[in-house]
Amino acid sequence: MKIFVSSVMNGFEEFREAAFAAIRSLDHDIVRAEDFPASTSSSRVACLQGVREAELVVLILGERYGWSDTRSGLSPTHEEYREAVTDGKLIPFVQTGVDREPAQQSFVDEVEDYDTGMHRGRTFATAEDLRTEITRAISRHQLSAATSPVDVPAMVRTARDLIPEEERGLVRMTGPLLHLSVVGGPAQTIIRPSEIEDQKMIDGLVANLSAESGYFTYRLRTEPRLEEGALLIEQESGALFRIDEAGSMLLSVPIEQASGHIKPIIEENVSAAMDQALIVADSMLEKFDRTQKLTRVVTAADIGTNGVFGWRTAREQASSPDSIQIAVERSSSGPALLNPPDRTRMALRAERDRLVADLLALLRRRYRT
Repeated sequence: MKIFVSSVMNGFEEFREAAFAAIRSLDHDIVRAEDFPASTSSSRVACLQGVREAELVVLILGERYGWSDTRSGLSPTHEEYREAVTDGKLIPFVQTGVDREPAQQSFVDEVEDYDTGMHRGRTFATAEDLRTEITRAISRHQLSAATSPVDVPAMVRTARDLIPEEERGLVRMTGPLLHLSVVGGPAQTIIRPSEIEDQKMIDGLVANLSAESGYFTYRLRTEPRLEEGALLIEQESGALFRIDEAGSMLLSVPIEQASGHIKPIIEENVSAAMDQALIVADSMLEKFDRTQKLTRVVTAADIGTNGVFGWRTAREQASSPDSIQIAVERSSSGPALLNPPDRTRMALRAERDRLVADLLALLRRRYRT
């Protein structure tokens, strides 16, 4: 396994050597800036490419932030962190008992906020502490990967299948819906059959979905039911939440309708619905999978439009609310999926803004033309 070591270099040699020793002791390949050959690429490109090619990134944070006179204003270590965290292959280690520079403390706060308990506790005081902690962490990572393979193609199939297909000519009186499916892996039972039928648990879910952070309304009747081993909770507005024993979810969120006689899909309203759906999905995973057995997620999104309404920004609708050019028919090519389709489970929270922006762009391409 290729393991990239990310940290400041000057004055931190003792700790980097401890990390290298830990990696060597487990017979893995070390990827480090010290070994990069001369190249026509910049040092920044070379380091970020090293992160991309590595299967695991060990991030070591001490008291110094490092050089930050870069185009992004971030230190090389901070940029490497941002690159690695997107792919979910990061293990950070934070030094204790040191007086951190303000920029470094902000960096540590960002890392620990992302972890939300996933990596917290991986701290060290001495080089020997660091070597021990890195050895343990890599061993645990290998064990988890060996015993719990993630079948991404199967996750994609499930995510696609969860998105409902509307029948041609269907008339919905409740307006458009955002459909978002979230499927976790590796595949396993997250909710026991007895739990998914428990009325107290169902009542708690209804309360959560009807709270301020949810997308149900307490003013409408809510109907929970079991269907093929999955729990479905639905309202007359079309709002729906579905979860099965594997933790796979479908969230159907009403999209606020445009004003005026012509009612196209308003981009900002889709974005708001997407953001709300991801918040709820993340909270549901935390509720049912507190020990984080699910490490990766695939998300798929589509819009139930009840026909063709067109797509506009709020500004475009305000300037011309009673006329719009729309396509006569939209070809159906299935729900929108990211490329690659899977992300780290924590991306639902740490990368939510990026997920919303990317899924929104994919839906815009489909519905605007």
